[in-house]
This record gives sequence, C-alpha cells and structure tokens, in this order.
Amino acid sequence: MKNRLFILLMGLNFCVIASENEAKEEVWIDGDTFYKSIRHKKQSTIYFGKWSNYVSQFLEDDNYFVALQLDQQFDPLPLDDKKLPSLATLAAVSDKNTRKEYYRFLESFGRTYGISHMVLPDTLDHTDFEKEVILEINQHSPFYFIHKSILSYSVPDNRKDYESASGIKPTIWVASQDANTRKISKWSDKVSRESQESFYRDLKQSKRTEFLPAYDLPNSLTKAIFSSGTLAHDPGHIFPIKTDVITYLGLDLPLKMRLRQYVEVLDYRVPGIPCIVDLREGDRKVQSDDILITKELNHHNSALIFPQIEPDHSDILIAQMLFGAMNVSGRSSLKSMRQVDRSVLLGFTDPEQVGFHVKPHLGIDSLAMIAIKKYATPGIQLAVVKNGQIVLEKSYGYYTYDSLLEVSRNTVYDIASVTKVMATLPAIASLIDDGKIDLDDSLSQHLAAFKGSNKGKITIRQLLAHNGGLRSYVPFWSMMMTGDRLDAFYYQTPEDEARDIRTYGLEPHPSMLDSLKSFIVRSELIKNPQNYNYSDLGFMILHLLVEEVSDQPFDQYLSEKFYRPMELSRTSFSPIKNGISPKDIAPTEYDNRYRNYQVWGEVHDRNALVFGGVAGHAGLFSTARDLAKMMYMFLNDGYIGGHQYISKETLSQLNVRYFDDNRRGLGWDKKDGEKDSASSYASDQSFGHTGFTGTMVWADPEQDLIYIFLSNRIYPDANNWRLGELNTRTQIHDVIYQSLKKLN
Repeated sequence: MKNRLFILLMGLNFCVIASENEAKEEVWIDGDTFYKSIRHKKQSTIYFGKWSNYVSQFLEDDNYFVALQLDQQFDPLPLDDKKLPSLATLAAVSDKNTRKEYYRFLESFGRTYGISHMVLPDTLDHTDFEKEVILEINQHSPFYFIHKSILSYSVPDNRKDYESASGIKPTIWVASQDANTRKISKWSDKVSRESQESFYRDLKQSKRTEFLPAYDLPNSLTKAIFSSGTLAHDPGHIFPIKTDVITYLGLDLPLKMRLRQYVEVLDYRVPGIPCIVDLREGDRKVQSDDILITKELNHHNSALIFPQIEPDHSDILIAQMLFGAMNVSGRSSLKSMRQVDRSVLLGFTDPEQVGFHVKPHLGIDSLAMIAIKKYATPGIQLAVVKNGQIVLEKSYGYYTYDSLLEVSRNTVYDIASVTKVMATLPAIASLIDDGKIDLDDSLSQHLAAFKGSNKGKITIRQLLAHNGGLRSYVPFWSMMMTGDRLDAFYYQTPEDEARDIRTYGLEPHPSMLDSLKSFIVRSELIKNPQNYNYSDLGFMILHLLVEEVSDQPFDQYLSEKFYRPMELSRTSFSPIKNGISPKDIAPTEYDNRYRNYQVWGEVHDRNALVFGGVAGHAGLFSTARDLAKMMYMFLNDGYIGGHQYISKETLSQLNVRYFDDNRRGLGWDKKDGEKDSASSYASDQSFGHTGFTGTMVWADPEQDLIYIFLSNRIYPDANNWRLGELNTRTQIHDVIYQSLKKLN
C-alpha cells in the first residue's frame, strides 16, 4: 500500500500535513499547475480541484498521492460506470446509521482506487441537511475527508517555496488560512507538545484501521439509501394510496406486476381512478391530479421522489411505499415534503428476499389442486407471511363444485372456531390492558347470572385454556324446537309461524337469546371438571363477559378496538348485514337440520346463529389477507401500523401452557407431538387455531412466519372429512418450512 498522507483538523483554521516517515519531504501541489513544477516527481500530493483527464495516471502511480475535490455530485470518479449517491441524496437519507455506513464505504472505495484524500465542498449555498452530511463525513474520518476551507488559498508549487517561507527544511507543516496574512509556519509555532503527541497517537491509530477493498456499492447499502432517502411530495396528503383500482402508465413491467399484488391495475386513464405516472425512464404527459414516480421534482403533483441510485428489486420497495407497507422517511426542508408513516398494510416481497431457497407455491399448488380434485373442498385461499411481508397470497378453485364463481383474494370465508382467537381472545386481552379484568377473575365477579351456579368459580384463565370443566358441545338450538319446527313463541309474528319463517342470524326473536343464556348457565359440567376438554361453551360465556364489562355489543367493541383501525374491511360478523355482497362470500353447508336451505352469507354454526350471528366461539367472516394482519399483530408484540393494540406484557401470558395434560395456551392451540394441526417443523413457541369449516391460522415466532389457510370444505355437506383425511393444511405447512433456507 502507498505511503499515505494524513490530515488532522486543529481548531477551525488549521490543517496538519504529516507523513508516515518524518524524513520524507512532502508538499501539496495544485494539479492544474503540476506540469509547471519540475522538482516534485516523488512523494508529492497532487490536489485536483476538479476532475481532469490526466488524474487517472496519478491514481495508478505509487510515487504520488492524489487528493480529489468532491462537488455536488459527491462522486470522486465521475467518469467511471459506477453510480454513487449525490450530496443531495445523502442529505435526504434520514437514517444516521445508513449515512455512516456509506461514509465507510466511500473511504474504502477511494482508497481502493488510489485516492489518498477527498476534499469536501464548502458549505456555502447548501441546505442544512447537506451541511450536516459534510460535517458528519469529516468527523467520520478527518484524516481522509478534508474540509476545503482549511486548505491554504495558494498551495506552493515546490519545496523551495516552502523553504523560503520558513527558512528551514520542513518535515511536518501546518497550513493556516488567514484572510490578511496567508502564511506557512512550522508545527512547533502553532501547537504545543501535548497536541503533537495527541496528533501522533491519532495518526498511528488511523494506520491500524483495516480497509477492505470496495469496488462497487453493495446492494444492501443501495437498498438502505433508497429506502431511507425517498421523499414524498404530498401537498394533498394522498399517501399512502388507499383504493382497490389504479392506473399505471410507465415502462417498469416488474413494478406493474408488483402493483397487481395490491390492487387491480389498469393500462389506461379512467375518470375517478388514481393514475400513477412513472417518469423514471422518460417524459410523459402529466395531468394535475396524477401521482408521479420520479427522480426529480419538476411538477406540483403528488410524487414519490426516489434517489438516482436504485437497488435490485426496487419494484418491491416502490410498491410498498405507494401503498403504505413501509415508511417514506426521506428528509427535506421543503414544506411540501413530508414523511409518511407505515400503515397497517402488509407489503409483498419475493420469497428469496426473506430466506426461502425455493418458491413455496411450487409445492403448494399441487397439494391444493389435489384437495380440490378429490372433492375435499371446492376452493382454497391462503397467505404466507415471512418477516412481516407477504411472500404468497393465492386462491384456488371455486366457491362451489359447479365452477361458476372463482375464488379470489377478496373472497370472504366463514372462519368458524378461528373466531375464538381473532375475536374473543383480542377482546379479553384488551380488557386486561384496560385494567377491567384479570385472568384469575371468576365468572361470578362479572356475570351475576353465574353467581351460585356450578360455573361461578371458573376463572377466565380456565375458560381460555378449555380447562373449566365445560361440555364440548351442546346443541342449544335444538332445545328451542319441537319436532322440525321452532317452538311457537320463538317466531317473530304469527305470520312467520304459519309460514315457518325463521329470521335466524339477522334478527332472531329476543327470547331466543334469553333462552340460550339460560341454557348455558344451567348446563352440566363434565365428570372430571379439572380435566382439559375443548369446549365452545367457554367462549360463548367469554362473549357475554366482554359485553358486560365493556358495556358494548361484542361486534361493536371488536370493530372499534381492532377491525376498523386495522383496516380489516372484509372482516365482520353477519357480513351481508355489514355491506359485503353475497357474491363475495363462499357458501358453507346445506342445513337440513335447522334452516332447511343452503347457508350462504350467514354463520354456519347453529348456536352462533341463535346468538344473532355474533358469538365468541364462531361467526366471524374474513379473508386470508385480513387474518394475516391480525396474526402479524399478535406476532409483533401487539404492534402494527404505528399503534400498540395489545401490550407485550399481556400477550406474553397467552402463549403459555398453564395446566397439566393440556397442550393449549390461553386461546391458542399449540403443538404436543400427537394431534398437531401444525407442521412438525414448527417450533414449540408457535401458536394458532383451526376451524370446523376448513380453516387454519398459525404463527411461529422463531421463524417470524405466518400461515393462513381458508376453505369451505363443508360445502355442501358438513360431513365431508376428506380435507382432514388428506391432511392438506398440515402438508402445505410442511412445504412452507421445507422451502426455507434454514430450519432450526
């Protein structure tokens, strides 16, 4: 390696010039007047105030040191084929660690190419953030990145000029800049011995620093600069974009395909549909309400302004920023620029970006199609989330076996017992956070009807773990019937009774709910109440407890606390009543025991139906994408989209086994190695739940992995058990784990 020249700032106006070997005679020579000098062919530092065609010959010559002046582009080698971020780009980067990492790269890059020093631009006519970058990079390596302001106005051309100025042969020089007296003086004239010793210590320390060769800007660093340096020009506050349909006008086909993972994408303008115009690869006609993707702000439109450098797979990042799956955090002093916080949306990425060695859908596709061909279910909808990003969201088959309505990502499914962990469990957790209940509270503390009953001393903890001694299932709905008809007083009107019109989950007769509550209170316990016994009744009771303590209807409480702020637009009890079209809902069974018609758009579970379609054990409808958000909230310590929905402390109490011979946590199903629904590869810390209609949600904290499987396997007959016989849900879970690069 070359014998290096080092610079140290001494106060505001001094620049120390020293060599590794004090006996060397070293001076600085202005590159523009270099050819006028004939005395310095060895051990000279050639300073180039701007790039010249003959710079490269000195970079390759060990006899010379080269100092290059950085301009606004901040690129020491502007004529090579490597694109480096400009000063303005670095100023926009909000993450300080990313900026520091780039400073380290730039120094290594410069040393690799033979640049001994980089001279920083002065701070005049620069923004505050640009001045901050100039200061930071000098502080990072003051021996390498030199402030232009500390150089002498006139650098002597040869050693004789130095000798004339001082009268002696120089070894270490301090070049001072003074507006009135530009002079060169000896080290000892300016600093004390203590300062000299400090300088030598710093000099020796700097020489022990190892610099790995750096030829190209690493993609990881490019990605960090791109992510942290993108600006949002958003005077109308339209970011993140929230719509189901957009128009994209641009040449970036990977980006266009990526946008289609989020929304429907058109190729042409439609009035009222947001239009994204991509200006990165050429000019296009822009209308005043267009949303721009650009690298320069030349319009008044709302725009994302990206750095000049782009990482591989930039389409992933651009789409995430447009729709709010990641922050837009670039810095700017312009008032029309703003930082956009991440929303509750989960972004999409490619599997290989988050640790998959093969794309998981390759194995999943065949398993899903086998299940459909063998009539295990007419359709399937699933999602896989890794590291907080969706790597797979896919739909298979149709609503029914006649193949008329194709399953899409917007198809809503009856999730059956998954309701227990997507509704009742978060509601209970929220009440714990609010200090209104405790896990060891008894039912009689909150529900007067249970005082003195055989259930009065059962705790919330026991109910959540199915360890309260309750019976597995009681067909309460059948207790309201005589023969194949409702008892007379359960009909709304005499006309309904005459025509046997049952309003069911829409507006059941109030006496139905009163009877149901009475049946639950008076129901018997199992023979050994201390034993584990999976039961719907416990979650029916918890539903009543939530309403009593919150003083709100169960569905309203959940909507206000979770579903609405998390933008779960397709998650609802009684979906038709709440504005979801029947054509967007997968049907379940033909109910020939109670309703005598095809169930489509109302809850399949008959006890939940008597509750009015809103119950703690069943009744919720949702999509894989919405459920993925909820599971991510649980996996991410209760936090998503800038809001803490459930405290980490409360969540830590749920994913724990409390009772002997009981594999379950509180609400959550867990693995026991015997009757597991989850993959054998899933960790012991993983948790989830299944549903009777053919549904499953599962999360693994160790792998930061979420799996959602939805189907309507009970169409048209609830006694169709082929999905379980084929073990489709578990086998697909296996494929996901097998596709990962590393399995613990």
